[in-house]
Amino acid sequence: MKSYLLYGKTDIRFCDIPYPENTDENEVIVKVRSVGICGSDIHYYKDGKIGDFIPKAPFALGHELSGEIEKESSLYPELKKGTRVSINPSRPCKTCVHCKAGKQNLCPSMKYLGSASVFPHLNGGFSEYVKIPAENCVPLKDFISYEMAALLEPLSVVLHALTIAGDLEGKSVLITGAGTIGQLCHMATSLYTSKPVVITDLRAAALEKASEIGVTAALNPLEPNFEEGLFSLAPNGFDILLEASGASTILTNTVKFVKKGGKIVQLGMHHDNAQFPFAAFMKNELTFQPSFRFNQEYTLALKLLEEQKIDLTKIITKRFPFDEIPEAMKKASNSNEDIKIVVQN
Repeated sequence: MKSYLLYGKTDIRFCDIPYPENTDENEVIVKVRSVGICGSDIHYYKDGKIGDFIPKAPFALGHELSGEIEKESSLYPELKKGTRVSINPSRPCKTCVHCKAGKQNLCPSMKYLGSASVFPHLNGGFSEYVKIPAENCVPLKDFISYEMAALLEPLSVVLHALTIAGDLEGKSVLITGAGTIGQLCHMATSLYTSKPVVITDLRAAALEKASEIGVTAALNPLEPNFEEGLFSLAPNGFDILLEASGASTILTNTVKFVKKGGKIVQLGMHHDNAQFPFAAFMKNELTFQPSFRFNQEYTLALKLLEEQKIDLTKIITKRFPFDEIPEAMKKASNSNEDIKIVVQN
């Protein structure tokens, strides 16, 4: 079957790999129809790794995916061949102390499609077919497109961060970084608060996209009157900061815009040497909480789509056919104009 494997930095190659014939009774095979290119995919592509996840062998990226059932499981009669499904790429062990505590995202044995977190690595959506436990497949309503279903994973990541942030009713929210996660942050946050939701970024195209979707304000930190603009919307500071950029100096530069006693939820991946403004956190009693992947939020994400409360296709800026995955990755890793690039098969 067709597959595009990551061999190293900026090195994605077409490979004809074996079709996953041997399935356990509880597994299905899905023909991949749509894959979103994620920031972590770009990290693997540009840096050859992400954090301490270092590939030990070539593997297929792509953990934002959807498709149709190709091979059935007798244990899941609702998943007939041809059934359109979204795929939850997360496979926790379910038996460790973290899983039993309801924190499956912290499972040390987590298997994740398109990730080098464990070895052997699990091929993701950059392969024509994937083998997956049937319980990870969720049938789609007819009006939910493959590309929208593929973006359930990043929406789940955002909803997990909002779970950590707590009750948003009556709270103002500042979002730093207007990439995929930042855009989904303001789309999702706006469902739960009527107070200002503001996003910041250096890229004009990203700010234009946020304004087009409907954020309260989209501001560039390099523009004149940036600080005045923020304080005019939240005179005492924002109740919550969702940090989605991963920029190494971002907390130092933005902590002054957070209300005393406020909360910062970290979604963007920082390097270990990123700056952290300890003094400001101390004197203002701020809370800092990282957010990693998701737990049960995938179900909530699907519900939002089924109730048509959020249109994930609004963040898609470019589409590539499956056979142009190398070009798609090159574009995604070098573009300041695009938010979300999706591969279609």
